[in-house]
Amino acid sequence: MRVVHVGNFSLRRYGAVYYAVERKLSNGFIRNGDFVYDFSDRDTARMESLLRSKRFGRKHLNRVLLQTVDNVQPHLLLLGHTELFDEATLDEARRLSPGLRIAQWNVDPIWGEAIDRHMRQRLPHVDAFFCTTAGNWMDPWRGLGARVHYLPNPVDPSVETLRNDEQDDLPLDLVYCGHDYKDGSRQAFLQGLKARSEQQGIAFRHCGCLGAPSVFGQRYPDTLAQSRMGLNYSRSNEMPYYSSDRIGQLTGNGLLTFSQETPGLRELFSDEEMVYFTDLDDLMARLAYFKHNDDGARTIAQRGRLRAHASYNSQRIARFIGEITFGQPLGEAYEWAEA
Repeated sequence: MRVVHVGNFSLRRYGAVYYAVERKLSNGFIRNGDFVYDFSDRDTARMESLLRSKRFGRKHLNRVLLQTVDNVQPHLLLLGHTELFDEATLDEARRLSPGLRIAQWNVDPIWGEAIDRHMRQRLPHVDAFFCTTAGNWMDPWRGLGARVHYLPNPVDPSVETLRNDEQDDLPLDLVYCGHDYKDGSRQAFLQGLKARSEQQGIAFRHCGCLGAPSVFGQRYPDTLAQSRMGLNYSRSNEMPYYSSDRIGQLTGNGLLTFSQETPGLRELFSDEEMVYFTDLDDLMARLAYFKHNDDGARTIAQRGRLRAHASYNSQRIARFIGEITFGQPLGEAYEWAEA
C-alpha cells in the first residue's frame, strides 16, 4: 500500500535525531513492502511561511498536505506528533483519496489538559489511535470514533545495531542520556545517583541533565557503545506500560537496562530480560551487584536485546498498525495487543 507518514522528521537538524520513532516506523512499513512518503510537518510549515514560522505557515501547511494526498493517493495517512492540521483537512483528505484510512500515534506521556483537548478534537476524524500508554488512562478517549490501542516503542535493526552484551572491557558501567526537565524530584534522583556512583566506584556518564550537554547524531549511539548498563528513567512511572523510547534504544543495543517499576512493563520485558528497581537505594544495590557479576549482566542484556528485536521491531509494529487501522484480523499473536 501507499503511506503518507506525517511527523517531525527534523529536516533542519540534518540527521541529529536520525534514530527517532518517525524514521523507525517508516522503515517498518517499507520493509513490509509498502511505499512511504515522509512528510515533515514542522519543516514544511516553516518553509511555506515568509517569516519561517510554524504559526504563520499553518494555513499553507494544510493546503500542501492535501496537495500531497491528491498526488500520492495514499491508502493510509499516518500521523505522528502533529497538532498543526485542522480536522477539516483530514476530512477533505478522505474525499481526495477514496478509501483512505487515517491513523495517529503518540509516544509521549498523555497527561494534561492540552493533549486531552487535542485528542478529543482529533479522534472523531481518524480510524485508529496508538499510544505507548495502556490501561484506564486511555478510557476517556475510547468511544470517540477511533480504535484506541497500545503500541510499544519500536526497535529497528538498522538503527539499534550495537551488541554491547558481546563486548569486553567497556569503559563505562552505566549511562543515562535524557533530560531532568528542571524537575526537583527528578534532579534529586539523578544527583543522588551521580554522587553515590562516584562513592561506589561505578563509572557513570550522564548526558542532557544536571548541566551536562546532550549528545545527538552518531555521538548518541557512540556514547551507548561505551557502557555495559543503561538507565531507562521516564517522566512517569505510574502510567501502565509507559516508557520513553529510551527503552528500545537501550535494550535494542544490548545494554543491561534498568527501569523503574511501572505497571504492566514486565509483560513486555521479564525479570530475565530487564532489571527493575523501586527507588535509588534499590537501584544502587542492583548496580553494585551487576558491576561485579559481568556474566549475569551480559546474560540479561542479551535476552533483553533478543526480545526487543524479536517482539518490538519496527516491521512488526507497522504491520500491527495497518491491521488495526484497516479493521483486519490480526495476522499473529502480538504480545501487547490486549494492553
